[in-house]
Amino acid sequence: MMKKNISPLTFIDKLVRKNELGQPFALMDHQREILRLAFAFDEDGRLPYDTVIFSCPKKSGKTTLNAALTLWWALTQEPPNECLVVANDLEQAKARAFASCEGIIENNPALKAECEVQQKNIYVDNGTAITAISSDYQGASGSNHGWVSYEEIWAVSSENGRRLFEELTSVPTRRNSVKFIATYAGFEGESDLLFDLYKKSVDKFEHPEGQAVRIHPDLPVYANREARIFCYWDHEPRMPWQTPEYYDSQRRTLRPNTYIRLHENRWTSAEAAFITPALWDPCVTQGQPNLLNGRTPLFVGVDCGIKHDNAAVVSVFWDKDTDRLRLGPYRIWQPTPENPLDIENTVEWYLRNLYSRNRIEEILADPYQLHRSITTLEAAGIPIREFPQTTSNCTLMGQTLFDLLNGQKLLLYHAEDLRRQAMNTVAIESPRGWRIAKEKSSKKIDAISALAMACCAAIERGKVVDTGEMDQAEVKVESTFDVRENLGVGPT
Repeated sequence: MMKKNISPLTFIDKLVRKNELGQPFALMDHQREILRLAFAFDEDGRLPYDTVIFSCPKKSGKTTLNAALTLWWALTQEPPNECLVVANDLEQAKARAFASCEGIIENNPALKAECEVQQKNIYVDNGTAITAISSDYQGASGSNHGWVSYEEIWAVSSENGRRLFEELTSVPTRRNSVKFIATYAGFEGESDLLFDLYKKSVDKFEHPEGQAVRIHPDLPVYANREARIFCYWDHEPRMPWQTPEYYDSQRRTLRPNTYIRLHENRWTSAEAAFITPALWDPCVTQGQPNLLNGRTPLFVGVDCGIKHDNAAVVSVFWDKDTDRLRLGPYRIWQPTPENPLDIENTVEWYLRNLYSRNRIEEILADPYQLHRSITTLEAAGIPIREFPQTTSNCTLMGQTLFDLLNGQKLLLYHAEDLRRQAMNTVAIESPRGWRIAKEKSSKKIDAISALAMACCAAIERGKVVDTGEMDQAEVKVESTFDVRENLGVGPT
């Protein structure tokens, strides 16, 4: 059994020689200074803080450090002890800090000799257990924890998550009971739990409502002694792999708000302009898309407004030469309160016409205004299904479209009306990805919603290309498909 008040510096220096990937590991100078200040035992073996916040830009080694400290606590502090590893969901809890604990144990023989790793528990020979739980865990009441490790607490936004955080307050019967929070900044107005902690943990130079004081001349380290909070909140990259080249590539691939939050560790709004010219324009190829011959499988999205919104049908197809999706035929209608949309003679007619001339694999349609049309078209044998714009579906739509554009896996042709709607699209970032937020957009974006639905259908079904066989009885094969003609075809 190890000496109980061994410092984390000594523990990591002597016993954590390799990280979770089996690579050589050593603390950086700034990390050593932060840990020295945060975990300074007094003569009675007590620590000055109950909450320790470690916040810095992404890829700063937070998860590895969190895991190493969790193991330090489990092997040295007041055994038998309870150590909890908490994340926004159980999968994340097991995949991050807990998995890093497993990897560090596996790659360091002295630790492996004292620990038994199971599915979501690590048992130490001294009687202490490390357990992975989710932020909506209901069984934490009455726990006798000495250590609670949080990963990316910015993502905790539910009432259950906040209640658990409050439930896991320091245990007064223990000499020390500490929360260690490794995170980067969150979203103003959404990450309320972390934002409240942040204001208690930094000084007024960092935030006007800051309640703490800075306690180090060179590092952004703060203390709120009344609340017993220690905080390291940094905006500067300090790891050797955080090179200018790395950040240049990140600026090119991330949206501005996302880059600021992840790589500058600054608070941002979750709402942001979703598609920028820098994201859309590199995907635009010269000229028309590949000619469709009636056998090319199309995936179609439909979003329909009758009076106040646009209505749109947008298709995509797999380009067998480039192994990427391509924008296919599309159509946008612009009804008004005075001239509402006649769905049967516009959207339905267009879908029937598209079906008669091409091989349609699947049509996804928002049923809000289209329930009757979906039923009618299904009865006619057209492969259409409901795709309601729920929060989860809008997140799937947004993240799918963003990933395709960001990776230049969606080839577009010049379509100014579609581009204009793309520039109007607003999205909200969540832990699960970008959610297209129609309620936040003051301008029309229905065609982008339809495009995103079409992309979801194509990704879900996988790559489907022209097989040379006709399996859609009513298709009338044409040698060419003029996109310009298609934009104006059909009743108005």
